Parts: sequence; structure tokens; C-alpha cells
Amino acid sequence: MARRPDIPGALSATDAPSPIPRRPLQEEIAARLRAEIVEGLWAPGSRLQERVLCERYGVSRSPLREAFQVMAKEGLLELLPGRGAVVTRPTAIDAVEHAEVLMALEVLAIDLACSRATDEQLVDIRQLHERMRACSKRHDVARYFELNNTVHRAIVAASGNAALVSTHEGIQRFITRLQNLSGALEAVTDDSFEEHEEFIAALLARDRERATSRLHAHLLSTVEKIKQRLAASR
Repeated sequence: MARRPDIPGALSATDAPSPIPRRPLQEEIAARLRAEIVEGLWAPGSRLQERVLCERYGVSRSPLREAFQVMAKEGLLELLPGRGAVVTRPTAIDAVEHAEVLMALEVLAIDLACSRATDEQLVDIRQLHERMRACSKRHDVARYFELNNTVHRAIVAASGNAALVSTHEGIQRFITRLQNLSGALEAVTDDSFEEHEEFIAALLARDRERATSRLHAHLLSTVEKIKQRLAASR
């Protein structure tokens, strides 16, 4: 590695790392629009006017339309002739199907995490769980479910499987959007938190059999609660 001769140990210009590449503009627009749809800023059925969004984001129509294509592939927008981009409306079937896929992904993730997670990752998961406990005690429902989602993402990340992480991200995004539109999909109950404690304890002990069985039971219970809630709201 070349160094400047006048300053011992100093790097020369040729040693500088290459510039960090910026994301294409359409990806930046998609990221912002995705977050706003998931947060519920754009209600289901809303027609997204190109002129309004171009002014809002300070962009031209071309990258905006490319972002619309990305959002359509993710199921967040529907591109309709004569109407343009319309925010999709999640259905009861959508909710159940996504929850079932989420269950399968997370059971696989905790199985892999029991053997692949680093000690540091397990410490982080334990600390997040303790923060959930504190939220449960003070009945902070919004923060509780925010941390709950973070815990599950951390478990998936600890699986060490990039394809699993990527697939899970899209499915959990749908569930988060549903929560933002409809409120929490389940109540914060002692039983629910006890189920959480059981699979977290098994993961921390790297007990694969118990971790997978306890998480599966917890998520199966959650899916059933979602089905019951949706049936009651019809």
C-alpha cells in the first residue's frame, strides 16, 4: 500500500477506498413510499397522483413510475388503466396466508439460530425481550408490538441465512402494515408473553427442539387469534 513519504504511516490518495455508491433515485423513492404505505399514511384505495408525489419528493415522473413498478411487485400498489397507482387493500385471506408463511419462516429461523447465532446476538435478543417485559407491565401496547417485531427480526437475522432474512422482511412488512391499519392483531396477555418467554429461553439455551416447538405453538396461537378476529369483524 502506497504511503506519503513526508508523514510516517499516512495513507496516500491512492489508498483511499472507492466512493460508497448511492442508491438509484427510484430505489430511494420506493423506500420512502414503502415506509409511508406500511405506516398507513396512504390509506387503502388511495389513488397516488404523480404530480402530487413529484412535488412531495422533489423528483420527476420517470423515477417515480419506476418506483411504482417496484411497489406493485411487492403488492403495495395496483397499477390500473385510467386510474394509475392505487394503494392496495389487504384482505382477510391475505392476512391469514401471510401469517402462515411468517410462521413457517420464523420456525426455520429459530432452528438455524440455535446453532448459528453468535453470543452477542443472543445477548441482544435477551435484552430486547426484557424491554418487551417492561412494556407489558406498563401496558404500552404500541411499543410492546414494535419491540415484538424487532425480536422476531433479530431471531431471523441470527439464522445466518440471507435468503431467509430477505423473504421474511417482505412478509413481516405486510403484517406490520396490517397492524398499523387495524391495530394490534392480538392482545397483550400474560399467556402470550409466557409463550414468548418459553421460546426465548430455549433459544438462549440453544435447545433446538424446544425452541422450534415452543415458537411454533406461539405462532399457531397467534394465527388462530387473527382468524378469530377477522371472522368477528365480518
